[in-house]
Amino acid sequence: MAQNTQMKIVSPRGIAVYPWLNRPDTKFSPDGDFKVTLKVEAKEAAPLIEKLDEALTKYQEQQAKADPKIGRYSITPPYEEELDDQGNLTGNYLFKFKQKAVINTKDGRSIDMKVALVDASRTPTTVNVGGGSEIKIAATVFPYAMSTTKSVGLSLRPSAVQILSLVSGTSNVVSMFDDEDGFKTQEALTSVNGYNKSEELDTAADF
Repeated sequence: MAQNTQMKIVSPRGIAVYPWLNRPDTKFSPDGDFKVTLKVEAKEAAPLIEKLDEALTKYQEQQAKADPKIGRYSITPPYEEELDDQGNLTGNYLFKFKQKAVINTKDGRSIDMKVALVDASRTPTTVNVGGGSEIKIAATVFPYAMSTTKSVGLSLRPSAVQILSLVSGTSNVVSMFDDEDGFKTQEALTSVNGYNKSEELDTAADF
């Protein structure tokens, strides 16, 4: 895999962990990053791991031809085995995906990036993807060599996410409430401007 080669991948089905897919996480960067960790069972993860390991080995070998010391760099794969709270292996792998929300080019341009969201039938959607959702990720693989850490690795940059089972993200503030008796959004639809709004919705649904 040459230095400027971009390999495209589609992940197996997995569970989204700490997803930032609807909006970027700006905690460590003003522009923010779209990111998600994908938890995949070991058996399902094996083919992707094999492909990534092969790509990383080829990249290091090719870079070492031009700069022999790169051949001695440590390898930093974009995945790791999951451990439980007691430090035991769970049988799952965690793949880390991250894409900068803004890319600043060498010629001074700024390009806003997005992660496309589609449902199981590949229809675009804007639903809020929460942790625990079952998803697949289309991404571009970028190899890198870092002299500061003396390591080579792969960046997995997501371009699209297919939502197979949705767990909607909920604000921590809203989750502090308990369900109570009282006003409900659905009830408000039954009477708007003096006529039955629910009947209008039923009629529109026939189209």
